[in-house]
Amino acid sequence: MASPWTHAIAGAAVGALYPDPVHRRRVVALAAICATVPDLDLIGWPLGISPSSLLGHRGLAHSIPVAILLGIAATAFLPRLAKGRRIVAAGVLMLATATHGLLDALTTYAPTGPAFWAPFSNARYRFVWQPLTGTGGLHTDFGREILYVWVPALLLVLALAWWRRPAPVIRP
Repeated sequence: MASPWTHAIAGAAVGALYPDPVHRRRVVALAAICATVPDLDLIGWPLGISPSSLLGHRGLAHSIPVAILLGIAATAFLPRLAKGRRIVAAGVLMLATATHGLLDALTTYAPTGPAFWAPFSNARYRFVWQPLTGTGGLHTDFGREILYVWVPALLLVLALAWWRRPAPVIRP
């Protein structure tokens, strides 16, 4: 499983897509939080909930329908946004939340992958390419997270900053 830090960094990078500079910081922070929230389903392990259960780890909380609902609900923390901006923020927050399941599908950790379509289906999915081992340690998991998640996230943020830079003023 990807670390909470990696989930937060991926979510924050998606949050950087939000176009309005006035509220971007708050959207980035909410996106980082939304991307880590699905792992709250880990509370099921000490309660005896089976990982293969709909409410188990990587079940309902890791699904795309929950990502949609959480993205919409998280906009409540953005009360000053106009309707059009709120819709854009909700879309960004949905995508940030969905990165959690996508990253977990890239790991070899745990016997099952995320249930992307829960509650409609409890089928679990993993990608063929699984670069995140989930075994821990700098040599294995954390180093791979930096290489495969942190570096691309940083490149996305830098590309967005370059794209949004002010146009040079040409004086006659």
